[in-house]
Amino acid sequence: PRTLSENAGLDQGSVIAALGAAHASGKASAGVDIDDMGVDGASGVSSQTSVLDLYSTKASALKLAIDASLTVLRVDQIIMSKQAGGA
Repeated sequence: PRTLSENAGLDQGSVIAALGAAHASGKASAGVDIDDMGVDGASGVSSQTSVLDLYSTKASALKLAIDASLTVLRVDQIIMSKQAGGA
């Protein structure tokens, strides 16, 4: 949040303080709102965000992790079969 608020031109200190206060008051989904930049008295924090993590990104990361683990297992199987004198 600090880098995001700095890059958006918001005051880092007030955004971090407002975000911490929002989280402490039970608004766990509060985040930095860069659209509040030009509004006087705006904290730069919004609890009404509709931004969610992309499912496609998480699905792709999971697929790549599975592929990597399968590759390691295949290589391990080849090495183990050669040590045992197999083909």
